[in-house]
Amino acid sequence: GKVGHEEVKVRIAYCGVGGLDPYIITSEIPLGTPWRLGYQASGVIEELDKAATARGLKVGDRVALDQHRFCGSCYNCMHDRQNFCEDSSNSFQDAMMAEYNIIPQRQVWKIPDSISLEEATLTENVGAAMPAIELAPFKIGDSFMLLGAGTCGLLILQLAKLHGATKITVVEPVEAKRKLALKFGADYVIDPKNQDVIKEAMRLTSNRGYDRVIEGSGDSKMFPLCIEMLAQCGRIVVYSIYPEHPTFNIDMDKLFFKEAGIQAVFGQPNLFPRAVDILPKLDLKSMLGPVYPLERWKDAIEAHKTMEYARVLVKCT
Repeated sequence: GKVGHEEVKVRIAYCGVGGLDPYIITSEIPLGTPWRLGYQASGVIEELDKAATARGLKVGDRVALDQHRFCGSCYNCMHDRQNFCEDSSNSFQDAMMAEYNIIPQRQVWKIPDSISLEEATLTENVGAAMPAIELAPFKIGDSFMLLGAGTCGLLILQLAKLHGATKITVVEPVEAKRKLALKFGADYVIDPKNQDVIKEAMRLTSNRGYDRVIEGSGDSKMFPLCIEMLAQCGRIVVYSIYPEHPTFNIDMDKLFFKEAGIQAVFGQPNLFPRAVDILPKLDLKSMLGPVYPLERWKDAIEAHKTMEYARVLVKCT
């Protein structure tokens, strides 16, 4: 296609299989349509519009692509809630699991020289992980529990470590991911298939519970446990999306007498620049898993759905 005003044509090198990609196929989660595969991609600039000059981008630059697209003029955009842009034609940039993508310059970010194009596909995940910390900020030394060591979960873990969390405990049924969690700085891991999660959590915290509990497993059975494992004045961060659309019965007395807070995460605007900057501080290489050619994209989706890998990639060109 032709490059429009302030647009950039990027030859896609790699696209990660994102958490929403399988649901784009099954429609288990109601996303706006049409929604096409691929929203976590890296590549090389091949062409720029003459007006795409805001940040010095040039042909040949290695870049990561930000999926967040917004109009900049609606009520939400003008009130710093661009992630809730009211113009449905400007909600998200998709179709990155392809050979090329034409995208506005504000969504194209040059990556550090030390970061590979494979690692750069995780930039979107890093940005998505940041609100799990920032919407419920904690003090240096606070205890931290994470349920689910998926792609974003492992990045939340690394960010929490950088932020000064202690007693970092990860609940994860997949052994390979528990090993990764320990490598990335978890102090403890719990296998929910073979251990009593609440009992272990309370033992590790001397029966105090955790100051922050991040529910990132996507398993709705885990959410009720969060309240039990939460310390007084603690905060629960609901990071997951649940395809079965569950309804929870919450014991309000427990919330009240703990003075507990619950914070959901949908996504925040303008995270990509800081996500790019933090990439060299994170261990992204250890997260990389199998790579499939573009024509085997279905196999890549199936590999992701096994939950055995922190990152499955599609090599697009």
